[in-house]
Amino acid sequence: MHAQDPFRFLFVVALWLLAAASHAQTEGYVADIQLQSTEEFAQLLSRADALVQSGEVPLDGQPRVTFVMHGPGVRSLLRPAYLENKSVVDLAARLSALGVIEIRACETWMGGNAIDPSELQPFVGTVASGRIEVERLVSERGYVKF
Repeated sequence: MHAQDPFRFLFVVALWLLAAASHAQTEGYVADIQLQSTEEFAQLLSRADALVQSGEVPLDGQPRVTFVMHGPGVRSLLRPAYLENKSVVDLAARLSALGVIEIRACETWMGGNAIDPSELQPFVGTVASGRIEVERLVSERGYVKF
C-alpha cells in the first residue's frame, strides 16, 4: 500500500484494526507499506496505539498485523537515527512487544539504498523481498492483505 494520501491511508488502517478485533479467527494481516516520511509512520503507529488504548484492539496477541516496509520511512527505524526518531521508534517497539504489530523491512529496498540490515532496531526483522513476503504470508499462512 502506498501512502500517497496519508489520511486515506490512516483511514484504511483504522478500518483494518477494527476488523482485526472482530475477526480473531484470521491468522493475521499483512500490509505492503511504502512510507515516504517518519511523520507518516508516526501517524500510523499513533492510530494503532489509540485503538489499543481504547480497547478496540485487544491485547491477546491475535490477530497480528505484519508491516512489510520499504521506502524512505524505513530510515526512521535505523539505530543511528534513534535520537532523531525516539518517540516513533519507542512506540513501534512497544506495539511490537505487545504483539499488535510486526515490522519487516525489505532487504532489496535497503540494498538499493545503501542500508545495512544490522543498522535496524532489534525489533525490526528483514525479508529478502517485500513483495514476495506479502505473497507468501497470504498464500502459505492465510494472512489477509489490506
